[in-house]
Amino acid sequence: MTGHPPVCALRNELLQQTVDWCRQRSTFYRQRFEDVEPFRGLEDLPRLPVLHRSEVVAHHQALRCDDSLAATVQHTTGTTGAFLQLYRSQAEQSFIWEFFAAQLAVAQHAGPRPLYVSLANAYHGNPISVPSRAYILSVGVHDKAQASQARGVIERQYDLPGVESRPSVITGTERMIMALTAYLEADGFDFAASSVKTLVLFGGHVPPSRKRLLARMWNARVKDSYSLTEMFGGAREIGIGGPWVFDPHVVPEVVHPRTFAPTGEGEVGVLLLTSLYPFAQQMPLVRYLTGDLAEVVADHDAETGLQVRYVGRMPRSILDLSGDTPTPLLLSGPLYEALIEIPDVAITPRFPDLGSGSGLDLTGDLHYAVDHEDATDHQPEQIVLRLGLRYAPWMYPDRVEVMVRQLVDKLFASHPALAARCIDGRLAFRVEPRAADAVAPYDSK
Repeated sequence: MTGHPPVCALRNELLQQTVDWCRQRSTFYRQRFEDVEPFRGLEDLPRLPVLHRSEVVAHHQALRCDDSLAATVQHTTGTTGAFLQLYRSQAEQSFIWEFFAAQLAVAQHAGPRPLYVSLANAYHGNPISVPSRAYILSVGVHDKAQASQARGVIERQYDLPGVESRPSVITGTERMIMALTAYLEADGFDFAASSVKTLVLFGGHVPPSRKRLLARMWNARVKDSYSLTEMFGGAREIGIGGPWVFDPHVVPEVVHPRTFAPTGEGEVGVLLLTSLYPFAQQMPLVRYLTGDLAEVVADHDAETGLQVRYVGRMPRSILDLSGDTPTPLLLSGPLYEALIEIPDVAITPRFPDLGSGSGLDLTGDLHYAVDHEDATDHQPEQIVLRLGLRYAPWMYPDRVEVMVRQLVDKLFASHPALAARCIDGRLAFRVEPRAADAVAPYDSK
């Protein structure tokens, strides 16, 4: 790995250890990796098979590298694929704790420990315990009683030795932070007087416009993290709308969704992630197909390694995969970002027990659906976008016409291939406005 950035050298070394560990301890991986010998690290990674979630579910026992009682059991939500449980051993839990405790010990810290408010999340099972300098207060936000308590925690002044007197950071899933924001706005909370200076989001896709709205309302920085239950480690966004940089203890790849060949800068592909020993020991996942689509911003030779931009979920996007380079026709990420800016589109709010009125639209599901049909001998390829509106479309035909035209222009600008194929007649793209109850709400995940 001479001449490569230090992060690549680290990943290369840990990747070799990971493959050795998997071969020695897992019957599933021993058979899977038998044709790749010797394994020389990152240069040989594309020779290993891609791992699908269905394979992990089907071979759950054989894949495990340690049959001891798991210290932690986590699970995926199952909203975008088969429900999957992940086992974390006591050995890896201990290593993770000791590793990050050592990092914390050598770091230089000035001033009191930061006071965090963590919005409790039970969606993915038991969390992995990681040492932190932060002093954490956990609150809920699922109903009005919990949200009222959360407000009290945020506004209170504390007398905790060596800790900030008031909370400076709120962390939680994107839905919970937006739900709390909507509740506080309706409840007359004084955002300008708040001590909160940072919001840390994780979970689903949050368009840059929503992050900027949160930043303005709270007068705070917004940090977004990419993570998934299957991995210990993920990525962080560098500035709102900026590239995503991955943690050193995971190996990211962006590949062609059909051939699994690596994609280059400016190209879109599906994200693969590999968890690395010793951060993952009981169930390491090697070349795991995340189902997330990403555009490559910088390749592996960048100082921080591969950098990407998230562009959507593969099952909910439309791509032409017939060529060597994937051609995006309609990506779920840019589509969602365009629709969330149109107030005409109906929204079914989450957390209705908060009782915060229309402000809960901030954390709701938009009503839309995408239908796709391949070309036949009698008609071109077709994409139909059905929009559920807050009103009956026939009542405001002029408004609907303007809204649809502006939406199509935005989608054509972000999807050049879609525009080109519509112009030359190879593809028919239609937007069909309907009443809200005619189109089900769409989970942006």
